[in-house]
Amino acid sequence: MKRISLFVIFLACYAIAAISAEEYDLETYLALVERNNPDLLIRFKDIELARTGIALARSAFLPRAGVQGGYNRNLTDRTQSTPVASMPSGGELIYKDIRTNFDNELTLGIGISQVLFSAGAITNYNKAKLSKAIREQSFEAARLAVLCAAKKLYLRAQLALLVVEIRESSERFSLEQYQRVERRRNAGAATEMDLLSAEVNWRSKTDAVMEARKNAELVLLAFRDLAGIPHTQTIVFTQERSELPELPETPDLGNILANRADYRALLLSRDLTGIDRKAARNAFFPEVSVSFNYALGRMTGNNDIKSDYDFNSATFGITVNIPIMAGGARLARIKAAQLEQEKTIIALSQRATAIESELIEIQLRLKDARQRFESSYRTVETARRAVALAQAAYANGQATYLTVADAQDKLDLVWLNFANVNFEYLSAYYDWELATGQ
Repeated sequence: MKRISLFVIFLACYAIAAISAEEYDLETYLALVERNNPDLLIRFKDIELARTGIALARSAFLPRAGVQGGYNRNLTDRTQSTPVASMPSGGELIYKDIRTNFDNELTLGIGISQVLFSAGAITNYNKAKLSKAIREQSFEAARLAVLCAAKKLYLRAQLALLVVEIRESSERFSLEQYQRVERRRNAGAATEMDLLSAEVNWRSKTDAVMEARKNAELVLLAFRDLAGIPHTQTIVFTQERSELPELPETPDLGNILANRADYRALLLSRDLTGIDRKAARNAFFPEVSVSFNYALGRMTGNNDIKSDYDFNSATFGITVNIPIMAGGARLARIKAAQLEQEKTIIALSQRATAIESELIEIQLRLKDARQRFESSYRTVETARRAVALAQAAYANGQATYLTVADAQDKLDLVWLNFANVNFEYLSAYYDWELATGQ
């Protein structure tokens, strides 16, 4: 059965008039949370970091090139005794100290290297891509969780303001009753006990109003912080519900697991452990790279050598690095990767069971709240009727003031209970949406 709930009627009557007031419906608030929530912004930065990790891993497959140049000015001479002549008729050689270095030495070189095969580089690249996918799924899971919390916080803020409305209405009613009893007491139609009871009841309702206002301000503070709304901004809630959503049907668990971002992140983590296990085996493979180097040089400023000296060189090389022994480290890595993979498989099974239990628990909450909603709706109508009858009986002298106060207290109680049931049902419904990956 679908009814226009009294909860909605109270919310429709609520309004705040202020210059800095800003109206928020649920869709607007969720968009603001998604744009400004600091937790989501940090997780988005994690995704950007993962992108840089992919670029870093990809760089291992690209050529590396470098240019190096240098200039030296020799301030001292280096000489070497060198035979320069001999006697015409033979005999001992004639030696002379010849300068061996130049005043100016200028060199320029370029080198290029390229990895042809590296199992470690391939593994790092695959892990970087998978890590980015895991962070994207983690971000999606966090985004849905934050939006679910935002929905419930929006609803809680409406509830807190509704409680203020109920408390203020009860306080006004108690004040009117106190003034009414005071007039009757002055006319001799009421006892002093009735007057004192009315005053105590009114003042206690005033305290309840202040408590409700404080609680509402605390909820609004959290409401603003979640979406980055300035604390000085007045909030006007415009979201209304004419009816509660129907009890959802239980979807297939396999479809739910496929829709759950946190479960998909676990699946990717399992794949990541598979890459680690493969990487441990690839540690036995060789690494092959090639390199090419070319250098130019010019040396000037040597009086003993009549001309300047120029040189150039070019080299090409292939390097093969074959790992032979690592003290058992590679076998230990293989075993560790296998154990990590088994742990992830167990975690997947555990998570699937937890999700199934979560769905059952939320369904029970929904059914219970739905049943209590139907009952509390009828109870509110009955309590309102009881207050009217108590007032009429008191006016006719057929009841005491305590009867009126008791009826009003019961009406406040059932009003609050009705509002809480609405909140509990919608909160459970939002949890259901999150649990099913919607």
